Amino acid sequence: MSRFPLILLALAAAAAPALAQGNGGSATTTTIWAGIYTQQQAVDGAKIYPSACGECHGKALEGVPDEGNPALASPGFMVEWDGQTMADLVRHIHIGPSDNSGGMDPDTAVALAAFILNQNGVPSGNTPLSTDAKEEAKILFKEQKPK
Repeated sequence: MSRFPLILLALAAAAAPALAQGNGGSATTTTIWAGIYTQQQAVDGAKIYPSACGECHGKALEGVPDEGNPALASPGFMVEWDGQTMADLVRHIHIGPSDNSGGMDPDTAVALAAFILNQNGVPSGNTPLSTDAKEEAKILFKEQKPK
C-alpha cells in the first residue's frame, strides 16, 4: 500500500481542528440571534446611517439596484451574510465598498452593524457588540432564527 493516502489522512486529521474553528482559529460561540448588540447601538447607527450609507443603500436600506448597491434590510441581505461572522460584516462596513482601509472608526462601524441587524429583525440584548474583531469573530451570522 502506498504511503501517499496515509500522509493525506494524517494531514487532514491535523488540519481538522483549525478548519472546524475557521475565522483565524477562533471558534464561533454564538449567533446573531442571541442579543449580541444593544438597542442604544442600533439607535446610534440609525443616526449615522443617512449620511454614511443612505445615499448608496437607500433611505430605508432598500438598496439602489440600478447602481449595484444591495439592500441592507431584506431576505437577500440575510442570505448573503449567512455563515459569515460579525467580524466579516463589521470589517466590510468599516472599510466601505471601495476597500478604504482608513474608513470609518470601529465604534461607528459597530453602530451601523447593530442598526442593520435591527432593521432585519435581529433582536437586541444587554451586552454591546464589541469593537474587538476577535470577539466579533465568535458571533456567527445565521440567516434563520433558531427554533
